[in-house]
Amino acid sequence: MTRHTETGYREAGGLPLRPPCGAFTSIAGLYEHFADIFLGNDGVHESASGQRVFLFDHHFFHLASVRTESDTRLFMPDHKAIIQSTREGFGPYILGHGGSRARNLPSALETILHPDEVWTGNPKATNSKWTYLKEFDSKPYPFTITLLTERPLEGGIIVPVSSFQCSRSDVKRWRQAIRIYPKQIQPPEGG
Repeated sequence: MTRHTETGYREAGGLPLRPPCGAFTSIAGLYEHFADIFLGNDGVHESASGQRVFLFDHHFFHLASVRTESDTRLFMPDHKAIIQSTREGFGPYILGHGGSRARNLPSALETILHPDEVWTGNPKATNSKWTYLKEFDSKPYPFTITLLTERPLEGGIIVPVSSFQCSRSDVKRWRQAIRIYPKQIQPPEGG
């Protein structure tokens, strides 16, 4: 049976299909795709988990895995004009992970908005506080993992750290923590 979800993606066999991947011929096109997905509504996204997630233009570097040969850390004020004017090719920029994170930006947003599970306290996720998981009808990587953290010096806002696809055999490593969404129902005492 096929049905439509609240996000408009078909479901087959109970799992949503992975949102269509992007294909890009320039860093400017990739940035525009990122902005279309994440920066509308002032970059504020309400997750079904109850958390409000904030995205800013500099999250482009993390979520799309964009880097240069020489810079270990990129700052958007230093790079935005170059990115937006590079309409052919990628200029000095390199897409990490074979470009898979850049192609799967729609899956990252879907995972933030409609996670199947949210975990906290994972020892593998040293630079994040929460691990969002979403399973798609997709092979060989049916899961998307999106890592988020809190910014205490910025009013405690929640922001993304990274997002990537994950195999069924590897997903258990991301579940080594405390599940906070959906809440687990505890059996009644004495029962």
